[in-house]
Amino acid sequence: MIINVLDIVKSNLATNLEDGVALFEVIKAKKPSEITISFVGVKLISTLFLNESIGRYAAMNSKTIQELQFEYPEGKEIFAHKIDDVIENALLGEDYDSLVDNALLSM
Repeated sequence: MIINVLDIVKSNLATNLEDGVALFEVIKAKKPSEITISFVGVKLISTLFLNESIGRYAAMNSKTIQELQFEYPEGKEIFAHKIDDVIENALLGEDYDSLVDNALLSM
């Protein structure tokens, strides 16, 4: 099943919390192996959007998240890097929170 982000956010900007929640609501009941999330047509994605959608989904599906497929716009390789980072951070869970807290304290 292809889930088109452009259809969900009704914009070529996937940047806000509400849109991230909307994407999460669409994908949460699906099996990762059955989903391809398409970012074709999207010009910009934010970490906030990704944390609320893909990151939240990864946290709930940690054993199968790697089965999820993504489709990116041509020339937007950075999208794949951002999504990989969000998934990695979500899977680290509390360990990631600890790393961030320690980094902030050392500043």
